[in-house]
Amino acid sequence: MKYSFILILFSFILMGCPYQSDVELNTYEESLKIDKNLIDNWVSYHEDFSREELSIEKLAKSVLTIVHREFDSKGRMKGSNKFRAYATEIGSITIFNIEADNGKYMFLKYGWTGKNEFYVQAVNADYVETNLKSDSLTTDELRNFFVKNVNQEKMYDEKLEFYRKDSPEHLKVKMFMKKSGF
Repeated sequence: MKYSFILILFSFILMGCPYQSDVELNTYEESLKIDKNLIDNWVSYHEDFSREELSIEKLAKSVLTIVHREFDSKGRMKGSNKFRAYATEIGSITIFNIEADNGKYMFLKYGWTGKNEFYVQAVNADYVETNLKSDSLTTDELRNFFVKNVNQEKMYDEKLEFYRKDSPEHLKVKMFMKKSGF
């Protein structure tokens, strides 16, 4: 289980340095209903021709199960892990609590960029640790910090775009990758 958490951390570290917390932004019961459009298989490509794949399923009314797989540039699987995700809305921005097996939480901003495309941005650890001072962080303190900073682009790492597997958008990206030597 620790290995799974390390894999997910590694993938988010590629995007930047994600913030980890002992507390969540909200509970399962307080979470938004899941976005049913997310339930499917997704793929994201990196400049080095490696890729990440997500299989997203509904676990409960407001909780998703996500299986995350990483592949190297030759298509070999580097790792796979599973975690739970549940969302809250802060200032019209949807933020996912990503629950790891070790009880820690990471946070991702998400949004749609097209019918078959969405992006995620991890909350940056440096930004939060520099701007949030607390000896014993509570959910209320963390949520208040997010309310005040949710619109600060510095709070987030780079966007990672995912395409619905085998959608027209995904096929265009695959065609481009093939022409580029992938």
